[in-house]
Amino acid sequence: MQPLQCTECGARVLVAKNSWEHTSVQWNEQARSRCPEMREQGGQDSRPGAPRRGCAKLAETITWAATEGRLTVLDDTPVPGPIVQ
Repeated sequence: MQPLQCTECGARVLVAKNSWEHTSVQWNEQARSRCPEMREQGGQDSRPGAPRRGCAKLAETITWAATEGRLTVLDDTPVPGPIVQ
């Protein structure tokens, strides 16, 4: 996992960009408290520890960082499109 700072709020998370379609993000309490979107979400059904949707601004930062080569994409092979006959 690689450290990455959100360009919007400055939250620092760890990111693994396994492919263009698969990304893992590890949040800590400091990053969650800094991110307005994560603070507002709470957990699913407001249960502690429940999955969260994530942050749209952080997703944009991750895409930008991967596109710019600042974040390693482990499998850079494009996913094949649908077969058209």
